[in-house]
Parts: sequence; structure tokens; C-alpha cells
Amino acid sequence: MTHLPIWYLSNVDTALCDEVIAECSTCLYNDASMGETSSQKDEQFRNTSIQFLPANHWMETHLKNNAETGNKECKWDYLLSENEQIQFARYTEKQLYNWHTDTFVLGLKPLDRKITVVCLLNDPSEFEGGEFKIRLYQEYVAPLTKGSVIAFPSMLEHCVTPVISGTRYSATMWLNGPKFR
Repeated sequence: MTHLPIWYLSNVDTALCDEVIAECSTCLYNDASMGETSSQKDEQFRNTSIQFLPANHWMETHLKNNAETGNKECKWDYLLSENEQIQFARYTEKQLYNWHTDTFVLGLKPLDRKITVVCLLNDPSEFEGGEFKIRLYQEYVAPLTKGSVIAFPSMLEHCVTPVISGTRYSATMWLNGPKFR
């Protein structure tokens, strides 16, 4: 039996990636926060500009399908019941998100984040730094290109290294389900 921790699938059309970036370029960004209640700010730990795409945005289908395929193919077999709105993130010079997990297993919310799915929206040649890393026994640099999607269990540690120059854009969505038991 194969049980894979990470699912890569490069299938979001690059023109669609450009469309999402263009849509978000006219909207206001917020400074990202952290924690179960999203009330903590620490720019040494997370320094990112974000906005949320509207509920039922057309890109949800792409990300959700990839996450569900990963859930099946990797044999995670998580019970999933809903997804959160897509978070659009912009990382400019010196922005980062240090090592973290996306789920709060001991939290008080009725559902746990089970799967995180991330799409890199622009070409890595447009920025320096900004690597997406994931840690499972050792650190891996995800070889993301424009349109690449990575899905993984939300309890795995991951980070985005500081951007040295240019701008990095990504879209992230979480699929939730009943609390882990």
C-alpha cells in the first residue's frame, strides 16, 4: 500500500493564473495574520499581503479537484465536508511565511483543516527567493512552476522563504472536515 504525503499536479492553465492576478490587482490587500482566530501578527514570522477571492470563485473547482485527487491517490482518505475561500497572497521583497502548519488539532472549531492546496500563479523567474518548502523527516523544496499545484495534509509543516526580489503570487485553499479523532 502506498501512502504519499504530497501530491503534485501541474494543471492550472497559465492564462487562468494571469487572470486571477489581474482580478486581484485592483483589490485592496490586508496584512496577513496567524493563529486559530487570525488575530496574531508577527512580521518576523509572517509578512505577507493577502486578500480572499469571493466564495464560489471559478478557481475553487481547480483547487478542490486537485485536493480531492490527492486525497484519493495518496490514500489519505480524509472525510471532507467543505472548503474555505481561496486566499490570494502577494509576497514582495523581504516578505515570507516561516515554518507553520495550517491546522489547529486542539482548537475549538467544529471542523479541522485537513488538506492544504497551493497554486503558484506566476513564473519563478519573476522573483528570487520565495521558495515553497515542506518538511517531512527532512526539508523539501517544492519544484513549483507557474500553474503548479501542490496538495498535502494540513498538519505538515511548510514555509515560504523570504522573497529577495520581484513579486511572488499564490492561491491557497483549505479543505475541512470533521475533527480528527
